[in-house]
Amino acid sequence: VTNLDSPAARKPVVGSGGRLVSLLKDKTAAMVALEHRELMFPIYQIYYLQEMVRRPPRDLRVFVIGEDVPVAIYRVNTGEDWRTNTARGGKVERCPVTPEIRELALRAAEAVGGGVFGVDMMEEDGGLVVHEINSTVEFKNTVPATGVDIPGMIVEYAIREGKR
Repeated sequence: VTNLDSPAARKPVVGSGGRLVSLLKDKTAAMVALEHRELMFPIYQIYYLQEMVRRPPRDLRVFVIGEDVPVAIYRVNTGEDWRTNTARGGKVERCPVTPEIRELALRAAEAVGGGVFGVDMMEEDGGLVVHEINSTVEFKNTVPATGVDIPGMIVEYAIREGKR
Protein backbone atom coordinates (compact mmCIF):
# COMPACT_ATOMS: atom_id res chain seq x y z
CA VAL A 1 0.00 0.00 0.00
CA THR A 2 2.91 2.35 0.61
CA ASN A 3 3.64 2.07 -3.13
CA LEU A 4 0.10 3.07 -4.12
CA ASP A 5 0.63 5.58 -6.95
CA SER A 6 -2.86 5.60 -8.43
CA PRO A 7 -6.40 4.84 -7.25
CA ALA A 8 -7.18 1.21 -6.51
CA ALA A 9 -9.99 -0.95 -5.21
CA ARG A 10 -9.34 -3.07 -2.13
CA LYS A 11 -11.29 -6.32 -2.33
CA PRO A 12 -11.68 -9.29 0.00
CA VAL A 13 -10.59 -12.62 -1.44
CA VAL A 14 -13.97 -14.06 -0.44
CA GLY A 15 -17.18 -12.12 -0.87
CA SER A 16 -19.96 -11.04 -3.17
CA GLY A 17 -22.18 -8.13 -4.03
CA GLY A 18 -19.44 -5.55 -3.59
CA ARG A 19 -19.42 -5.99 0.18
CA LEU A 20 -16.20 -4.88 1.92
CA VAL A 21 -14.86 -3.38 -1.32
CA SER A 22 -13.24 0.00 -0.78
CA LEU A 23 -12.09 2.71 -3.17
CA LEU A 24 -8.59 3.82 -2.22
CA LYS A 25 -8.06 7.19 -3.87
CA ASP A 26 -4.63 7.81 -2.33
CA LYS A 27 -2.13 6.50 0.24
CA THR A 28 -3.89 8.22 3.15
CA ALA A 29 -7.24 6.63 2.31
CA ALA A 30 -5.49 3.28 1.94
CA MET A 31 -3.83 3.50 5.35
CA VAL A 32 -7.12 4.44 7.07
CA ALA A 33 -8.94 1.57 5.34
CA LEU A 34 -6.23 -0.89 6.40
CA GLU A 35 -6.39 0.28 10.01
CA HIS A 36 -10.12 -0.45 10.03
CA ARG A 37 -9.58 -3.83 8.38
CA GLU A 38 -7.09 -4.87 11.09
CA LEU A 39 -9.93 -4.80 13.63
CA MET A 40 -12.07 -7.26 11.68
CA PHE A 41 -12.34 -11.04 11.74
CA PRO A 42 -9.09 -12.57 10.37
CA ILE A 43 -10.56 -13.78 7.05
CA TYR A 44 -11.51 -10.19 6.23
CA GLN A 45 -7.95 -9.06 6.83
CA ILE A 46 -6.93 -10.90 3.65
CA TYR A 47 -7.49 -8.76 0.58
CA TYR A 48 -6.02 -7.77 -2.74
CA LEU A 49 -5.64 -4.48 -4.55
CA GLN A 50 -7.06 -3.99 -8.02
CA GLU A 51 -5.83 -1.14 -10.16
CA MET A 52 -8.58 1.24 -11.20
CA VAL A 53 -8.73 1.46 -14.98
CA ARG A 54 -10.25 4.06 -17.27
CA ARG A 55 -13.52 2.51 -18.37
CA PRO A 56 -17.11 3.37 -19.12
CA PRO A 57 -19.44 3.41 -16.07
CA ARG A 58 -20.12 -0.30 -16.52
CA ASP A 59 -18.46 -3.69 -16.54
CA LEU A 60 -19.39 -7.10 -17.92
CA ARG A 61 -20.44 -10.27 -16.13
CA VAL A 62 -20.04 -13.23 -18.47
CA PHE A 63 -21.55 -16.56 -17.43
CA VAL A 64 -19.53 -19.68 -18.21
CA ILE A 65 -21.10 -23.11 -17.78
CA GLY A 66 -18.61 -25.76 -18.87
CA GLU A 67 -17.79 -24.96 -22.50
CA ASP A 68 -20.90 -22.80 -22.93
CA VAL A 69 -21.17 -19.02 -22.60
CA PRO A 70 -24.96 -18.65 -22.58
CA VAL A 71 -25.28 -14.98 -21.63
CA ALA A 72 -23.43 -11.85 -20.66
CA ILE A 73 -24.67 -8.67 -19.04
CA TYR A 74 -23.47 -5.15 -18.59
CA ARG A 75 -23.60 -4.04 -14.96
CA VAL A 76 -24.12 -0.30 -15.25
CA ASN A 77 -23.22 2.15 -12.51
CA THR A 78 -26.27 4.28 -11.77
CA GLY A 79 -24.25 7.12 -10.30
CA GLU A 80 -25.24 6.39 -6.70
CA ASP A 81 -22.20 4.17 -6.07
CA TRP A 82 -18.87 3.76 -7.88
CA ARG A 83 -19.34 -0.02 -7.88
CA THR A 84 -21.36 -1.69 -10.64
CA ASN A 85 -22.66 -4.65 -8.60
CA THR A 86 -26.36 -5.24 -9.16
CA ALA A 87 -26.68 -5.94 -5.42
CA ARG A 88 -25.59 -2.31 -4.94
CA GLY A 89 -28.11 -0.92 -7.40
CA GLY A 90 -26.22 -1.42 -10.65
CA LYS A 91 -28.55 -1.71 -13.63
CA VAL A 92 -28.56 -4.90 -15.73
CA GLU A 93 -28.43 -4.68 -19.52
CA ARG A 94 -27.96 -7.63 -21.82
CA CYS A 95 -24.55 -7.70 -23.50
CA PRO A 96 -24.00 -9.51 -26.79
CA VAL A 97 -21.62 -12.47 -26.43
CA THR A 98 -19.11 -11.61 -29.13
CA PRO A 99 -16.41 -14.08 -30.20
CA GLU A 100 -13.87 -12.00 -28.24
CA ILE A 101 -15.96 -12.07 -25.05
CA ARG A 102 -16.64 -15.81 -25.43
CA GLU A 103 -12.98 -16.69 -25.99
CA LEU A 104 -11.71 -14.54 -23.13
CA ALA A 105 -14.33 -15.90 -20.71
CA LEU A 106 -13.57 -19.52 -21.61
CA ARG A 107 -9.81 -18.94 -21.29
CA ALA A 108 -10.31 -17.32 -17.88
CA ALA A 109 -12.52 -20.18 -16.65
CA GLU A 110 -10.07 -22.77 -17.98
CA ALA A 111 -7.21 -21.02 -16.14
CA VAL A 112 -8.91 -21.91 -12.85
CA GLY A 113 -9.95 -25.44 -13.79
CA GLY A 114 -13.18 -24.90 -15.73
CA GLY A 115 -16.73 -25.36 -14.53
CA VAL A 116 -19.35 -22.76 -13.62
CA PHE A 117 -18.13 -19.18 -13.27
CA GLY A 118 -19.04 -15.56 -13.59
CA VAL A 119 -16.17 -13.87 -15.37
CA ASP A 120 -16.09 -10.13 -14.78
CA MET A 121 -14.49 -7.97 -17.44
CA MET A 122 -13.88 -4.28 -17.98
CA GLU A 123 -13.60 -2.37 -21.22
CA GLU A 124 -10.44 -0.30 -21.11
CA ASP A 125 -8.65 1.61 -23.84
CA GLY A 126 -6.73 -1.46 -25.04
CA GLY A 127 -9.75 -3.77 -25.08
CA LEU A 128 -11.29 -6.16 -22.58
CA VAL A 129 -9.54 -7.11 -19.36
CA VAL A 130 -10.63 -9.79 -16.86
CA HIS A 131 -10.76 -8.46 -13.31
CA GLU A 132 -12.49 -11.30 -11.44
CA ILE A 133 -13.42 -14.94 -11.84
CA ASN A 134 -16.29 -15.79 -9.49
CA SER A 135 -16.83 -19.43 -8.52
CA THR A 136 -19.99 -18.67 -6.56
CA VAL A 137 -21.68 -16.65 -9.26
CA GLU A 138 -24.94 -14.86 -8.48
CA PHE A 139 -27.64 -14.59 -11.13
CA LYS A 140 -30.71 -13.34 -9.24
CA ASN A 141 -30.86 -10.08 -11.20
CA THR A 142 -29.65 -11.55 -14.50
CA VAL A 143 -32.39 -14.12 -15.10
CA PRO A 144 -35.31 -11.65 -15.10
CA ALA A 145 -33.40 -9.16 -17.26
CA THR A 146 -32.30 -11.69 -19.90
CA GLY A 147 -34.81 -14.53 -19.75
CA VAL A 148 -31.94 -17.03 -19.75
CA ASP A 149 -32.50 -19.96 -17.37
CA ILE A 150 -29.05 -19.94 -15.80
CA PRO A 151 -30.05 -22.13 -12.81
CA GLY A 152 -31.52 -24.76 -15.14
CA MET A 153 -28.40 -24.73 -17.30
CA ILE A 154 -26.20 -25.18 -14.23
CA VAL A 155 -28.31 -28.16 -13.09
CA GLU A 156 -28.11 -29.74 -16.56
CA TYR A 157 -24.34 -29.22 -16.58
CA ALA A 158 -23.97 -30.76 -13.11
CA ILE A 159 -26.02 -33.82 -14.15
CA ARG A 160 -23.92 -34.28 -17.32
CA GLU A 161 -20.69 -33.94 -15.38
CA GLY A 162 -21.94 -36.31 -12.68
CA LYS A 163 -22.52 -39.02 -15.29
CA ARG A 164 -18.99 -38.75 -16.69
